Amino acid sequence: MFFLSRRHIKKITAVLEEIAKGNLQQRIHVYSKGTLGRLAQAIDGVLSGLTSQINVLNKEAIKGKAILTSMVEGVIAIDKDARILSLNPTAEKIFTIRKQDAEGRLFLEVIRNNDISEIISRVLKSGEPLSSELNLILPVQKVFRINASAIFEDSAVAGCVLVIHDITQMRRLERVRSDFVANVSHELKTPLTSIKGFVETLLEGAIDDKKNNREFLRVIQEHTNRLENLINDLLDLASLEERGIALNTQEVNVRELADKVLAGFEGQLKKKEIEVGNELSGNLIIKADKDKIEQVWINFIDNAVKFNRPKGGIKIYAEETADNKIKFTVKDTGFGIPVKDIPRIFERFYRVDKARSRSLGGTGLGLSIVKHIIELHKGSVGVESVEGLGSEFSFILPK
Repeated sequence: MFFLSRRHIKKITAVLEEIAKGNLQQRIHVYSKGTLGRLAQAIDGVLSGLTSQINVLNKEAIKGKAILTSMVEGVIAIDKDARILSLNPTAEKIFTIRKQDAEGRLFLEVIRNNDISEIISRVLKSGEPLSSELNLILPVQKVFRINASAIFEDSAVAGCVLVIHDITQMRRLERVRSDFVANVSHELKTPLTSIKGFVETLLEGAIDDKKNNREFLRVIQEHTNRLENLINDLLDLASLEERGIALNTQEVNVRELADKVLAGFEGQLKKKEIEVGNELSGNLIIKADKDKIEQVWINFIDNAVKFNRPKGGIKIYAEETADNKIKFTVKDTGFGIPVKDIPRIFERFYRVDKARSRSLGGTGLGLSIVKHIIELHKGSVGVESVEGLGSEFSFILPK
């Protein structure tokens, strides 16, 4: 009995030593009915329970790590001394830093931004959450929403967590929306003001003025047509921006379609004595939505006529690109586009010369509509221009 107890004690001691080294898989497996047996069974029970809890914690840690890794927001954990405890891959990308170079170092040593450092200091001091919007100068300038919350241990602040949201795109869309509303309001108000003024003039007696009343009515009709064109363009643009819009794809003879559009501009071309060279092949066939591609030609040719010089020229041609697509180009000898305006030429309501565009009846939406139509066809648009010499507007479509 004495030797059995010694053997049990040695076995318990050996297992406890392994546990002390971190090996929780060891078990004593002593099943005697004595005190040592009950002690061994109790230790084995505790070890089994502890192992189960550790397994649960490990699974939760893996799950938490997976969530942090996949988050589109940047996350940085800070200790009470303002040192970086951890950060996720998104935070690494935002601040162009590496996790192994950042952890354990003071935040301000790693990320030299006094605004964020001040947020951290205030949260560590007060324990209250803070939220702030910051413009950060990175390789490119971006706008971020910083949310900071305290980490508590035993009711004391032990650190804080920063969650960094990139809201650059959201702010850009807000500006686009604001500009769009302002532009639409202006474009609607201008003709409405004129219509209202001339109607009031007619009602006040000018309707009996045979010398001027027809001119007043002509101006009202002109502004009414302008409003109708603007509303139609807005409806077209809204329709094109709808996701999942269906294209009525069919085989389209591009030469025939371009000739049809040019016929509609015959009067304007003769008036300005503009020569047109349609060099498109008669057997060039593409698969596309005929009505929408016709709208593209109308907008491109309309611009080439409007902004061309008297006795100028227009050339229409196609060429195959290096990636086996077809590039269609409308080249004019007009006024050209300043370099600073070229990147924005396909934006809604953007005009190079606002006064000239409005006087010629443009809504400022034509090129934006073109861009949406071509992108729906998995293509792209482009422009090349030299101010004073003319422009080349083009679109590329898959064969």
